[in-house]
Amino acid sequence: MKKTSIATLLLVALAGCATTPTGADRATAAIGDRLLAYQEKPQGPSGRIVVTRDSGFLGGQCFYAVSINGKLAARLAVGESATFYVEPGEILLRSSRDPMGRGLCSVMSEERTQRETIIRQDETKHFRLSIDANGKTDIQRADK
Repeated sequence: MKKTSIATLLLVALAGCATTPTGADRATAAIGDRLLAYQEKPQGPSGRIVVTRDSGFLGGQCFYAVSINGKLAARLAVGESATFYVEPGEILLRSSRDPMGRGLCSVMSEERTQRETIIRQDETKHFRLSIDANGKTDIQRADK
C-alpha cells in the first residue's frame, strides 16, 4: 500500500513538470537582444509567425531556441512570445535548447524538433514551444 502511494505521488509530480500552454495574448514579449532574425517585414509580400513558449517549471532557468529556415531567430524564456516576419511559402520551424546555453542549459543542446508550415501572404500563424517531462522540446500549431 505504501509503495503504491509513493509511486502515485511520484507520477503526479512528474506529470506536473511538463509545461502548460500560454496564449500569445497573455505572454510577455521577448526582449530585443534575444530576437535575432526575421524582425522586419520583407519588402514585398509577407506573413507572420508568432511563437509562444509555454509556462512551467521544467527548463525554467534556460532559454530555448526557435530557428526559422535554419537560422536562429530567437532565444525565448518561459512565457515569452515573439513575432517573426517571413516571405510567403514553405517555412521550416525548429525548436531546441539554447545553442548559446552554458552548464545545465547546454545539456541535450543537439536535440531538436522540426515542423514545416506554409505561410500565405498576410497570414498569421501561431505556434507554441513546449517541453515535455523528459526535457524534449516541441513546436506545434496553437490557438492565439
